[in-house]
Amino acid sequence: MPDMSSPSTRTSTRISTPLLVLALFLLGLAVLLSLPLVIPIGPMYWDTYIYLDAAQRIKLGQVPAADFLAPVGALEYYQFYWLQTLFPAAQPTLIAQWSVLISAAPLIAVTIAQIDKESRRTAFAVLIPFLIFVLCPTNTQSFNSFPGVDGFGIYNRHTSLLLYVLVTALVFLPAGRKLAVVAALSMLALFFTKITGFVAGGMIGLFAIFAGRFMWRQAFLALFIFAAALVLLELNRGMVSAYLESIASLVRLNESLLLPRFLTVFSIKLDVILAAAALILFLFWIDRADLAEHLRSRRQSSTGKTTGGLLDRDWLWIGVTLAAGIFLETQNTGSQEFIFLWPVLLAMLRKTPALDGRHRLIVYCLVAFTAIPTITKIVHGSLRFVAVAPTYEAAPVTDVKTMGLVSARRDIMKRASLLESHYSSNAVTYRQLAEADQLPSWQLFSELDYQMYWIVSADRMVKALKEFESKNGVHLNSLMTLDFVNPFPWILDRDATRNVQIGADPFRTVDELTAAEATSIRQTDGILRPSCPITSARIALQHIYRKALEDRIVVKLNDCWDLLLRSDVKLSAKF
Repeated sequence: MPDMSSPSTRTSTRISTPLLVLALFLLGLAVLLSLPLVIPIGPMYWDTYIYLDAAQRIKLGQVPAADFLAPVGALEYYQFYWLQTLFPAAQPTLIAQWSVLISAAPLIAVTIAQIDKESRRTAFAVLIPFLIFVLCPTNTQSFNSFPGVDGFGIYNRHTSLLLYVLVTALVFLPAGRKLAVVAALSMLALFFTKITGFVAGGMIGLFAIFAGRFMWRQAFLALFIFAAALVLLELNRGMVSAYLESIASLVRLNESLLLPRFLTVFSIKLDVILAAAALILFLFWIDRADLAEHLRSRRQSSTGKTTGGLLDRDWLWIGVTLAAGIFLETQNTGSQEFIFLWPVLLAMLRKTPALDGRHRLIVYCLVAFTAIPTITKIVHGSLRFVAVAPTYEAAPVTDVKTMGLVSARRDIMKRASLLESHYSSNAVTYRQLAEADQLPSWQLFSELDYQMYWIVSADRMVKALKEFESKNGVHLNSLMTLDFVNPFPWILDRDATRNVQIGADPFRTVDELTAAEATSIRQTDGILRPSCPITSARIALQHIYRKALEDRIVVKLNDCWDLLLRSDVKLSAKF
C-alpha cells in the first residue's frame, strides 16, 4: 500500500480526501431533508415536539431563557430553526438530529484536515465513526421491542457528538492557535447545548492543559474567545445570565443523591465501563516501569520539570475521558454514551506497533470490547427501523404539518385509533390512577401506541379548534397547552405564551408559578386542556397554573380536549 501521507500521493488522490467525503455526506443529508420521509415512531417520541415549539417562538422573536424556559441550551433550538427554515417539508426528528452539524461540521472539518496532512487513514478513522453517529437517530438504550426512531435524548446525542469533536481536537491537533480556537468553539457549543456536557468537556480540557497539550498562552486564548462570545451573546436580551438562572432553577428542582444515578450508569453501561477499566489497568501495568523512571528523574532533577510528561499517558487520557463520560451520564442517561472515547482509543492504537505481540493482542481485544458495543447498538437500531419502514402505515392525520411524517405497525395503528374513545369512556378509572400518582400503564410514554395516539388526538383537536373558530368568527392569536409539549402554535402559526417552560414536566422542570408567568398566561387567548387520559403530570400542571386560569370560559372541543377561553374574547355564539 502506498504511503498516503506523501505530498505526491496527496495531490493525485485529492478527490478522495476526508473533507470531500464530509462534503458529500452533507450533500446527501440535504437531499434526504428535501424529501417528506416517513419514519417509524419511537418511544417518548414527543420530545421532538419541544423543538417545534421552540422554533415557532424563535420565529416570533422570542429569545430562549430570556422569553421562555427550556430544558437545554439555546443552540439546540436555533440550529433546528435554521435548518427547518431551509427544509420546511422535512421530517422534524431528522432535522433535529442533523442540525448539530451546523456547529459540529466546521469544527470536525478543521480537525480532520489537519490530521489528513499526517495520516489519511487516521483522518478517516476519526471521520467515519463521527458520520455514523450523526446519521443515526437512535440511542444505545431500547425502551420498546419494536424498531423506531428515538425522538428523545436528541440533545444528549448532540452533547456526545460535540464532545467527540472536542476530544478529537485535543488528542490530534498540534498545540497552537488552531487547537485553541477549535477547543474554545467546541466548549461554547457544549455550553449552549447541555451544561453537563460543558462540565464534562471542561474536565477533559483541564486535563489536556496539565498534560501539556496546551501552552498556557493558548489556553488563555481559548478562554478569551469563549468569554468574548459570552459577552456578545449577553447583549441579546441578557440570554446568558437568563440561561444560568434557568440552570440554577433546574438544579434546585432535580436535587437528589448522586449514588443512585451512578448506579444507573454502571448498570446500563457496564459492558463499556468494565472493558475500558480493564484497558486502563493493563496500559498502566505496561507503563509502570516508565512511569516509575519518570518519577525518579523528577525527584532527582533540580530544574522543576513540568507535569506534561508525567500526565500525558494513554491510560490517563482514557481514564479521564471515561470519568467525564460517567459524570455526563449521571445527568443525561441514555443516548450515544461514551462515543467520545474513540478518539483517545485511536490515538493509543497508533502506538501499539511498539508493543510486543501478546500485549498488542490484549490491547486490541480490550479496545474492541470498549468501542464495538456502542456503535453496533446504534447502527443496529437504525438498520432495524429502515428495514421495517416500508411495511408500516403512515399516521392518519392531515392537520399537524410535518408532525404527521411518522408511521407504525398496522396493529399499533389500529389500537391508537381506538384509544381516544377508550380513555374518554373510562375517565373515572384513569383519574383514580392519576390521583394515586400512577400512569395508565407502567411505561406509558415509551409505548408506541400512545405516541401515535397523541398525534392522532392532536390532529382531531386541531380540526375541532379550526371549526370552533370558523363557527364563532374568532381567531385565537395565542395558544398554550396544559401538557408536556405544545406544538400547536407552530401547527397553527400562532403566538406562544411567554415566560413558561417548554417541555413542561411538573416533577422536573416546572417550578412554582411566577408573576411573569401568571401575567403571560392570563393574556393568552386559548389554553388547551387534554383529558385523555388524565395523568398525574397533567393534574400537577393544572394545579401549578391554577391561579392564572381563573375566570375562563370552558369550551368542550371534543371528548378529549377542552379550550379554556379568555373571558373577554368575543364570540358569536354562547357556550
